[in-house]
Amino acid sequence: MVKKVDIDIETIFEDIQSIEMEDNTKELLKNSVPTYIKKADMESGYMIKLYPDGTKETVYIDRSFNETVVNL
Repeated sequence: MVKKVDIDIETIFEDIQSIEMEDNTKELLKNSVPTYIKKADMESGYMIKLYPDGTKETVYIDRSFNETVVNL
């Protein structure tokens, strides 16, 4: 017997994003606190800043913890 599975690409990406945010990221965003995530292939100092409204920015944080937006 073969089981047919329908794959929804959009759902897969949402599931992956959800798994990546299993730490306290979701809780912070729910409480209107911007949070940061880092992808494995990002250079040192670069992070993605997530805002509660769903917007994202790529930021660079220098050694003095100054933040510069490098990409919206």
